[in-house]
Amino acid sequence: MLRKLSVFLVAWHCLATTSGQEAKQVTITATLIKADSTTPRAMVFNFLNPFIRTRKSASFEGGDQLKITGEMLFRQNMTVQYNGSFINLLVKPGDSVHLEIDGSKIKKENFDWLTISGDNAQISTEVNQWHHYFNTSHFKDFGPASSIENMKDSVRRCYQQYIQVLDSFSKARGMSTATYQWALNDLKYTVSYFAAGYLTTKDSASGKLHYNHALYRDSLFDQYSSNGFQSMMFPYHLMNYSTTLLKTDTTIRINKLKGNYKAAAGKAIQLIMREPKGITRDYMLFSTLNSYLEASPFLLDSIPNTASYFSTPLAYKYLLNASSTARHPSLTERSIEGLTFLDRKKGKTRIARTEIFNHFKRIYPGKIIYLDVYATWCVPCLQEMEYTPALKKQTDTSKIVFINICLQSTEQNWIDLVSRKDLQGENYFLDDDASKLFMGMYQVGGFPTYMLIDGQGKLITRTAPRPSEGYQFLQAINKLLKVK
Repeated sequence: MLRKLSVFLVAWHCLATTSGQEAKQVTITATLIKADSTTPRAMVFNFLNPFIRTRKSASFEGGDQLKITGEMLFRQNMTVQYNGSFINLLVKPGDSVHLEIDGSKIKKENFDWLTISGDNAQISTEVNQWHHYFNTSHFKDFGPASSIENMKDSVRRCYQQYIQVLDSFSKARGMSTATYQWALNDLKYTVSYFAAGYLTTKDSASGKLHYNHALYRDSLFDQYSSNGFQSMMFPYHLMNYSTTLLKTDTTIRINKLKGNYKAAAGKAIQLIMREPKGITRDYMLFSTLNSYLEASPFLLDSIPNTASYFSTPLAYKYLLNASSTARHPSLTERSIEGLTFLDRKKGKTRIARTEIFNHFKRIYPGKIIYLDVYATWCVPCLQEMEYTPALKKQTDTSKIVFINICLQSTEQNWIDLVSRKDLQGENYFLDDDASKLFMGMYQVGGFPTYMLIDGQGKLITRTAPRPSEGYQFLQAINKLLKVK
């Protein structure tokens, strides 16, 4: 594997040099002024390189400045999560951007507390204002359509309506041409995201499933152009398309259920390779194989000539990196404060500044830990919790501890949820700043997230089976028990 990586790193460098497409670091710095004890101190940075699914976090602890970098491949928007908001920035590889946060204005609306400077500052400011306006005012819930053609008409009408919204906003705010053109492109994939529920439908009479991925091939979306990557929503479009495409082959699902990821990957590659050659097809391959690596870290060793399926060595390089991460998951601990424990009598204990996983290792020595990372407002999280009691009955709780850790929620909503659902296991809560630091440190990309940690405190996986995946869950637990 190391030999493969070195060979393709050389090839990737040649490609980047000749094609002009080169991954470079983007640097974000921030300064906090006029802050007091109530001013939020932590930020989560999502650079949204579609081939690197990680977040980073940083805080103003011990000072009023911070700096962080991330690898970018395309000119696109990225987000910074702070003060209960998502700051949208439009950056290109190599950019340096500075954020100034005025703590005295932190409770004001419309980002009055934020000043953006550095590369592409004007465009980033306009993109941020537009995104905030649109995302807090508009959402489309597409109703059922009788045919793909009817759905295409609905999607196009929706897009035209959103263009009118953009035109009105642009006229009122004086948006630059560059920002306007970017927003036109971004709106396509926002509409695509809203329409994703139509990709798989069920016939009300027969119960038969219909897969409507052809909707995404409509010329409106220009699916096979790399220009789509300027929008952070475009990778979701490609993933939704390819995921639905693969559902058309039942052998893929059956082999995945059996744990035969080699056979599932082989068939998936056959289907995806029928798509037009280019970086968008490469991304479909990457996202599919990367999702399989989460369950089968050594999968690439069983697929001959994997590199030959990619039109750009750069995309394969990212897949090799993902494979290495899947094989060797690790935890990089740092001490944080803001952790609270709720005992079985609903008594709260504030935990002093600590390294969270070391804290778990110390409190639950020698035990396998199944960690449920959730938020009180996350519907899939709450749905999955319904399956957990049955799992606990099938496991030896003298050897396994179920820990529920609540992020990005209010403390009262957390306490109410634990009580309302009679949430069994060990219950912890992280406040807002601690949530952001936790998500960056432990690569929590969304909710729910499930992790498995062995009895020695070693992270086994950040993508453990969900409670609803009972068979796979028990397989994973039994494997760890045998190792012990």
